[in-house]
Amino acid sequence: MLTTGHDLLTVERALQVALAPAFVISGIMAVLNLLNSRFQRIGDQERSLRDAPADTARRLHPILRLRGRLTYAAIVCGILASISLCLLVIVSFVEPIFGIGAGVHVVGLLVLGMVLLTAALLLLLMEMLLSVRALDRGES
Repeated sequence: MLTTGHDLLTVERALQVALAPAFVISGIMAVLNLLNSRFQRIGDQERSLRDAPADTARRLHPILRLRGRLTYAAIVCGILASISLCLLVIVSFVEPIFGIGAGVHVVGLLVLGMVLLTAALLLLLMEMLLSVRALDRGES
């Protein structure tokens, strides 16, 4: 079966539209790598409290626990943003090839992905501010 010039242009356009979010996904993966490193560091600090005096452990444990929760929530948001953008790539590619009208879905997936990415970055900011505040107080 031979493809026509129109078919090739449709595929080319679909690839252009579908690949743009793929670059955003690469950036999200870098953020997830950073978040994972911070999460591991918080876990290491938590384990080191086992050997600390009881009053120090009692004082630092809630801070580390909150930082861990914020980082975990940021990781979840980042993963969900990536999934949303992966679905966006699939829909953006499949839509023109099969002639399916999915414009609203594409916009919805893009907005969802960006909202989740924004949430992940805000949670990272909150965790970092908490960490800096703890350092300023000499609690970390």
